[in-house]
Amino acid sequence: MSSLDPITMATQLATYDVQSFQMRYQLQSKGYQTKIDALSAIETALKDFEKKLGEMSGSDDSVLKNSATLSQEGYLTASADSTAIAGTYQFFVKQLASAHQFAAGMPKDLSSDTAIPASGEMTLNLDGESFTLDLSTLDSDGDGTTTIQELTKAINSDENNPGINASLVRSNGETHFVLSSSKTGEANEVSVSTNNIPAGSEWFGQAFDPANTTLLSSAKDAIIEMGGEGGLEVRSATNTFENMIDGLSVTATKVHQSGETGTTLTVGVDKAATKEEVNNFISAYNALIDTIDKYTSSGGEDQQRGVLAGDATVRSIESQISNVLREDFDGIRLTDLGITTSRDGKLELDDDKFTAFYEANPDKLNQLFSGDDQMISRLESTVEPYLKSSNGVFSNRKDSLEGSIERNDLKLEALERKYQMAYDRYLKQFTQMNTIMNQMNSTMGLFGSWQGEN
Repeated sequence: MSSLDPITMATQLATYDVQSFQMRYQLQSKGYQTKIDALSAIETALKDFEKKLGEMSGSDDSVLKNSATLSQEGYLTASADSTAIAGTYQFFVKQLASAHQFAAGMPKDLSSDTAIPASGEMTLNLDGESFTLDLSTLDSDGDGTTTIQELTKAINSDENNPGINASLVRSNGETHFVLSSSKTGEANEVSVSTNNIPAGSEWFGQAFDPANTTLLSSAKDAIIEMGGEGGLEVRSATNTFENMIDGLSVTATKVHQSGETGTTLTVGVDKAATKEEVNNFISAYNALIDTIDKYTSSGGEDQQRGVLAGDATVRSIESQISNVLREDFDGIRLTDLGITTSRDGKLELDDDKFTAFYEANPDKLNQLFSGDDQMISRLESTVEPYLKSSNGVFSNRKDSLEGSIERNDLKLEALERKYQMAYDRYLKQFTQMNTIMNQMNSTMGLFGSWQGEN
């Protein structure tokens, strides 16, 4: 009688007890995870679509694009948004904006280690804002001497500094203490005052007296004249003029010389950019439909059935968005623009029909896409409930599926415990059986030996 292998037998029987349940739970979890991945892919595509909607409905963007064309390069740059009125303007750049900068009247032998007063106050001002340094607190290395280098660092690192930069500039063997405004415009002039400077250190306070400083750059506004040289003067603290004309941003880059002809700026509809914006909307929608179709396909001979085929939530999203696209907004439909839906549910654009519409009705085009309670805002309202980070349709669906996976994980852990208990039981039983069989084999061997002797 042959002996048994208790470990092999215990492993096989314990595995048989739990294997079918393990396979069921693992297969279920795999299915749940596949659905989570599919929902995440559709959610990402929907977020991309929502992002495009936000760009089109934002205050700084629009479907209708304007262009700003300049008669000459080098003097101006310009951009026009959808609110800019078509027309022609002439600008003469009289002056560029600059920032205030000066070198203090410090001693000729100034160096980064030059000591400054160890007490007193220094107040720096810029356009009505100021901050004060207590000179007695600036000795950062604790060597008992406060240096001009430590003053420089203290100015630049002060949390109340409104925009004044300090630096030590070395030129022709001399070091200069320079203060600069980080802001252009004549209102942004730097000034310094000192108080309670100890006797014998009066030079420090006198160094910031305008009579003793060296002007390196004046605080100036940018000035342009509309209508050409001598025309309507417009000023800006920076070289960019944002509010001069609604919807138009102009930046001066170079000064015109007296007698030169100014730069002509022409604002008009940018047909190519407008069409591109509409095509971007169509592409974003079609990408969403492609993703939805990928995971909800009913399948066929050459196509695998989608993991979310027949899913009511996903189909509801597609249906609601499609319904909005078919709606009439103030008498205008997408079909009037040459935008139609193909047999596979995607949008298509008829270029000729679209061009004819927006050339005749640019305001209606913009209103359809960007107006209040119009198509874009309706689409945003439609997708918003699905994309909430908490209690959104997608987040709730995924949370539910992840909960099912967690419950299966707990069941698999219980099966592991069940397997171990069964294994231990079977191992004990087969070990005992094996011991008995070995004993029987030994006894039978004795009988065989006795019979041979007779």
